[in-house]
Amino acid sequence: MFMGNVRRYFRYDVEIPLFFETADEQEIDQRQTYEHLMTAKEAAYLQKLNRDIQILFGEAFPGASETLHIFQMLDHRIDFMAWLLKLLIRSEDPRKQPEYRFRVRSDMNTQLPKARKKTKIMPLIEGIYVQLDDHLHELIEVVQNSIAGKLFLYPRKMRPIFQAKDYVKNLQELADNGFAPAQVLSLLIEKLNAYEQLLIELKQAYLAKINNETWQVQRVNLSAGGFSFNTPNKFAFFAKMNVFMKLGDDILVCRGRVVLNKFLPSLSVYKVGVEFESISKQHARLITLYVQHQELRDAIAEAPTITLPSDKALLDTTEIHQDKNDDEDNDSEIFELEEI
Repeated sequence: MFMGNVRRYFRYDVEIPLFFETADEQEIDQRQTYEHLMTAKEAAYLQKLNRDIQILFGEAFPGASETLHIFQMLDHRIDFMAWLLKLLIRSEDPRKQPEYRFRVRSDMNTQLPKARKKTKIMPLIEGIYVQLDDHLHELIEVVQNSIAGKLFLYPRKMRPIFQAKDYVKNLQELADNGFAPAQVLSLLIEKLNAYEQLLIELKQAYLAKINNETWQVQRVNLSAGGFSFNTPNKFAFFAKMNVFMKLGDDILVCRGRVVLNKFLPSLSVYKVGVEFESISKQHARLITLYVQHQELRDAIAEAPTITLPSDKALLDTTEIHQDKNDDEDNDSEIFELEEI
């Protein structure tokens, strides 16, 4: 049971792989990530794709077309994915946008219409729909599970980019021959793939940051309330900090602020204290159990060692005791005879 009130702020010195960054460093990293992922060339390419799709919608299908409705629904979902991605790349919380709830609710109510007759491209349409379902669910999870709406985590494994050939072998051939549905689907898949690649690169940037093999092992005084450490670097008071740490087999991510920054002249370093601001109960419990375990392990290691005698020494001691007992028995018999 987690004893929150009694042991929560028990502190102990531990050596753990640790990585942290200040909010300013995160902002610089975000800007560089965005500029790398969303270049002017990439933005122009996506704009052209959107124009081409809208032109086909207007020219190839009548307004009341069931097929047009399906294609517009898929395009709308790709746009929602794009909207989420562009905010997350900047580490901006989509929930702060006034249209977030409406867009989430609208997408949740979206269903793939059932075609009146089964066509050869319907499995392809269903495949795109399911792929978008997976991407949107993941991105919404990322938003909902963020730390203080500032730190976004991507725990899911990479999903392969959607491939039309898994459903239809000759889609491009049909599109080249002027078959309008195939042309639209080719453009929609191209647009989807562009944002899928963006998601992959965003997750790769995140994975590079949380690769604990590159983290430096540091000695810190750790508790569920925060940690302190010595460093040659000075940090501003109340600076926000993203903290990544490895405790045993667990990776913990939390957000804190600098509450202590004291120079130690004798060591020529700063003693920096970080207070956790956004930490889950589960992570707090893991930290508490970890430091308690480390304390117990160190106590056992420092306990005095009791050396047991060897078998020969034990045998010799037994013989000595036996001889002594025999002498005592003889003395007792003599005493008894004298008494008589």
